This record gives sequence, structure tokens and C-alpha cells, in this order.
Amino acid sequence: MPHTKLGRQSVNAVRFVEIVQVLVRHGFADMVRRAHLDQGWPGRLLQGIRMVPPPQGAGETFGSRLRKALTELGPTFIKLGQVLSTRPDLIGHTVAEELSGLLDEVTPVDFELMRPTIEGDLGRPLSELFSHIETAPVASASLSQVYRAALPTGEVVAVKAQRPDIGTLIESDISLMETLAEWITQHNEDARFFNPKGIVEEFARSIRRELDFNIEAMAVRRFADNFSGDPQIVIPKLFPAYTARRIITLEWIDGVPINDLAAYSQKGCEPSVIAQVGCRALCDMVFRHRFFHADPHPGNIFLLEDNRLAFLDLGMAGHLEKSDILAFSDILLAVFHEDTAQCLNAVLELSANYEPGNHTRLAHEISEYIAFEAPLILAGGQVVRGMELMVQIMRRHGLELAPRFALLLKALVTIEKVGHTLDPAMDMTAIIRPYAEDLFLERYTPAQLLKNINTHLGGYVRLSRQAPSDVAHLLRQLRAGKLRFHIHHEHLETLASTIERSSKRSSVAMIIASLIIGSSLLFLSETPFARLGIIGYFSAGLLGLLLIISILWGGNR
Repeated sequence: MPHTKLGRQSVNAVRFVEIVQVLVRHGFADMVRRAHLDQGWPGRLLQGIRMVPPPQGAGETFGSRLRKALTELGPTFIKLGQVLSTRPDLIGHTVAEELSGLLDEVTPVDFELMRPTIEGDLGRPLSELFSHIETAPVASASLSQVYRAALPTGEVVAVKAQRPDIGTLIESDISLMETLAEWITQHNEDARFFNPKGIVEEFARSIRRELDFNIEAMAVRRFADNFSGDPQIVIPKLFPAYTARRIITLEWIDGVPINDLAAYSQKGCEPSVIAQVGCRALCDMVFRHRFFHADPHPGNIFLLEDNRLAFLDLGMAGHLEKSDILAFSDILLAVFHEDTAQCLNAVLELSANYEPGNHTRLAHEISEYIAFEAPLILAGGQVVRGMELMVQIMRRHGLELAPRFALLLKALVTIEKVGHTLDPAMDMTAIIRPYAEDLFLERYTPAQLLKNINTHLGGYVRLSRQAPSDVAHLLRQLRAGKLRFHIHHEHLETLASTIERSSKRSSVAMIIASLIIGSSLLFLSETPFARLGIIGYFSAGLLGLLLIISILWGGNR
């Protein structure tokens, strides 16, 4: 049980109180109440905390207060905010945009506290590992710190090491989140609309992958293979001998963030060219490789000389199945070609739940969107903004965007913003449209058609092998009289109870009728028992009244 679990973990109880105090301080007392955290065992832990109302007037927005609260709560909640920023379908576009500004920059840990992690995971003392390592980190994030170092071979590298005990802290916070999500789900009817348990599970998977640098190393290798033939895209070289679960060592990249416009003339680069290179690189990742950088903000893309770009911090990556990217390209082409039916089918493919609240109303709203808003948005070259509006339509009709598509949309939104910062006249529609059209045409190439035939043919062959034995088994069961059918009918127990209530009421009605007839015969007879008829009338009237009350009060239950 949740309360037993929390009772065994006193640290979680203390952390829970700390979290609520921070939320209340930033004006989220009403959120605490709506989650029913002021009741039951959470309420007992929160005794003495004053639930102050949120600030009134033209103060900070909901999103900015939430961003500050998550920042104050530390690494786990900063990462949670970053994950939520990819889900505008759940939290709204405005709040998602505010959370995307969460800065993962914290006070650095002293190098001597980091030394055991580096030496322990790599199995050698620093003096043997590196000819030189700078003790001041060049970057300090909530999960790790980055140091500049030189290998014995002379190569300059970036060494990223996890902070001490960060894994233990995050697992403790995840455990508490799971407990609270379960409580909220059980005690709040609105929880089904935003699925707190699902959000926590998605977040836990994401951050656990990010804590394993072997996974990031795999991603670096895959990105390097994908862009091996592209002279404009640089992926840092990985040093496997200096990489472990909590340590990753990559080639040092001498560059500047892509949004440092003052450095362009020094690097011999053109902002408009770089905008095209960055957006085309992400489109290559999405539509051709189906493996993309999920957080391509300016700090993760470095400008190099001669209009080249380097992608850094490759641990946060997204993967798409071929069917996923086909559905995504379908929705783009449907908007381009003003095809409402195709757009509706593609929207349902993008969602985690396939049934809208009202299918006809959804189709009508998509039709109006394609007729009025979409042409203006596409004319302005803001194709991803058009996709965001489509997600808002889905949300209004109770459709939840599948997490993998939310991550994809977040990446495209980020790179489009970067592109428009460098070149306000950049047309994202002209960049992304050829990729979607190529995917459409690829479906009908001879090679793809042959592949589809082989796939379906294999299924038919398997069916032809299994069908004779299955039919023979059914016939043997039938001859032996052992063939059974299991039929499940929903709400059958309701029908049975309804029939039972009706039969009871009919029985009472028959008794009432018998009492009235019998009492009438007694009352009209000239016998000493004539007065018993009055008692019969009274009994029949009482039973009739009770029967009427039971019918009116019970209704159709």
C-alpha cells in the first residue's frame, strides 16, 4: 500500500514535505488541494503547512512559477520539467514553452569529489588516464560535469562525469513520484485526462537512459555512422577506452553556440546558410535515419568554420519506427494537399488513444483548419507551428499525442526557432516538404512493393501451414463432443438483477391484487369475518405504497 511504502521510507516523507513546501511557496496550494494531497496520509504529513493562495494581479505566469519551483526542487524535477516541455498536448503550448527554458546549470561539485567516480569507473588513477585534466569544469549540469583534458597520445578531449550519488537521489525521487502518482490516480477523477502514472513512467525511462553513458556512447556511434558522408555535419569522436556507465569521453570541439551571431564573420560562416544546414540535418535524422537529436537547442549545436555544424550532448535521442515516420509525413502531405480525410486518418495514427470524443466534430474542425489557418501558416514558412496547432485540435477532442511524436515535435519546434533566429526569412515548408514527398513516393518503388509482398506472403504461408492442423483439431473436438464456446457479454449481471427486481415487484403486485379481491369478498359477505376485509384493504394499501416508493426511488437501478 502507498502509505506503508512511504512509512518505511522516512527520507521520502521528508522529501515529500519539502516538495509541497516549495510548491506552496510558489503559489501552487490549489494544485495540492485538487490532487487531494491535503487528505489521508499526505494530509497528515502536511499538518502545519499554511496553504497560501497564488499571487494575484499582473504577476508571474503559471508557467514561470512552475519553472522556478522545479528549478528549486533540484535535478530530478529539472529533468521532469524538460520532459513535460515536450508534451504541449498535456500541459498546453504556453506552459510547455516556458518549461523549455529550464536551465540545467547548477553550482559545480569540487573536483576531488568527482575524482573517485572517474578513477573508479575507468579503473586507473588520473595520472595514468590523462596527461592533463583541468579541475575547473567547463560545464556543470544537474546530472554531470564536463572537464577538458588531454590523453597521453596528445588528443584533447571532453570528459563528462556524473555527480556523486546522483543516481541514488533520482531513484529516491522517482519512487516518491510513483507513490504520489498512484495516490492522485486513486483519489482524483480528473487524473485519467493527464495520466500521472504514465507521465512518471515515461520520465523514469527517459532519465534512467540518460544516467547510463553507455547508451549515450551507442547514440554517438549511430549519429557518426549516419553522417559519415556529410562534410557539413560533425559528430564528436568517441573514445571507448575512456567511456563507462558514469563516464563518457569525446573529442573536444572548438566552436561556439550556433546563436552567437558575432562569431559568424570570424568563422567565415553565413547565418542563412547555417539555418538551412541545421534544419536539413534534423530532417535527415527524422525522415531518413529515424534517429534524431531530441534537444537541438543552441547550446547543443556548435558553429565551426566553413559553414559546418557540430551536434553535442547526444544522449537525449529519439527513435521512430518506419510506420511512425510514414504517419507523420502523411499528416504533412495532407495539410499541403488540403486532404481532410487523409489528415484525419494520420492524426489518429499520431495519437496514443485512437477514439476521439466525437469523430464528426473532429473531422469538421480539421477541415476548417486546413481551409483557413493552414494556408496562412504554410505561406509564412512555419510548418512546425502548423503541426503544433494540429496537436491542440487533438487535445480538444480527447486525443493524447504518443510520447515518441511529442519528442519529435519538440525537436522540430526547437530547430525551426533556431533557424528563424539566424534567418527570419527561412521557409521551413520548402525544407521539409521534399522529405515527406520522397517518403510517399518510396512506398511505390518496385523494391518497396516487392518487400511488402514478401512480408504479406510470409504471413499467408504461415497461415497455410497452421490452418490444416487447426481445422483438424476443431473437427476432433467436435466429434468428441468437447467443443466449447466461451461467450462474454458485458453488463449481463445488470440484466439479471433487473429481471430479479421486476419479478419481485410483480409478485408483490399479485399479492396486493389478491388481498384486494379477497378483502372485497369478505367485506360483502354476511359472516363474522367480514371485518377482516378492512384489515386486508389496509395491508394492500400499505404494500402498494411501498411498491410505488420502491419504483420511484429505485428508478432503473
